[in-house]
This record gives sequence, C-alpha cells and structure tokens, in this order.
Amino acid sequence: MNYGEVLSSFLVDLQRLFRVVICDRNITYSQVLALVSIPNDGIEMSSLARILGIDNSTATRLVIRLEKKNWVLRKPGDLDLRVSKVILTVKGQNIQTKLEKKIETLGQRIENEVDSAKRDEILQALSSFHWTLSKHLFQK
Repeated sequence: MNYGEVLSSFLVDLQRLFRVVICDRNITYSQVLALVSIPNDGIEMSSLARILGIDNSTATRLVIRLEKKNWVLRKPGDLDLRVSKVILTVKGQNIQTKLEKKIETLGQRIENEVDSAKRDEILQALSSFHWTLSKHLFQK
C-alpha cells in the first residue's frame, strides 16, 4: 500500500467512524467538524472555512444552520467590521464538550485495541504523520 492509498483509506474510515460514532440525528458530520474547530475565543469566518477546507459561502451556510440551533453566534470583528467572528454560545460550548468526550472515548477504545507494547510507537508515528500533513497544508 502506498501513501496515496493510505490517505484515501484513512479519510474514508475516519469519516465513517465519525459519522457512525460521533454524529447522531441532531448533528451532522459537517456540524461536528465546525464545532470542534471553533476555539473558546471564537474564530473568523474565513479562518473557519480554511480549516474546514470549504469556501466562504459554504462556511456561511454551515454557520447559519448552527445559529438556528443556537450553538453559535456571529459578531463583527474587533478591528474590521466587515469580518465576522463565530463564537460558541453556552449551548454550543456544551455540545462541543460532549463531542470532545465522545471523541476521547473513541480514542480510548482504539488505544485499548492496540498492542500495549507498541502504543507509544504508533502514537508517535501517527503524530509525525499528522505533522507532515499539516506542513503540506501550510505550503499551499
């Protein structure tokens, strides 16, 4: 298996895992990704779009759906009123916390299935792989 095949397999399996284990009838995969990507002090719309790998108009539609659920709100940027910043509401913070707990539980289940003698080695390899992917994104 080469790196391209591994990337495709990881993508498909991670998406399926998140859709089956993390998402439910009240929250979509896209909404999960958005909520776990919003830091405590909020994020500019264009930055959220860039993190999610979507265009600004798609991010706007996603945030509008989150606003309708009262999970986020948009407010003008501090320095430039043309910039919108997305902030989690208290309800959104609670949802984010629940999602993070689900993700942590999933991670723990996966860790428990890995040979205990190889856990640190595998985690280090995955962290290195993630770092390499992140560097590639910054080159774009």
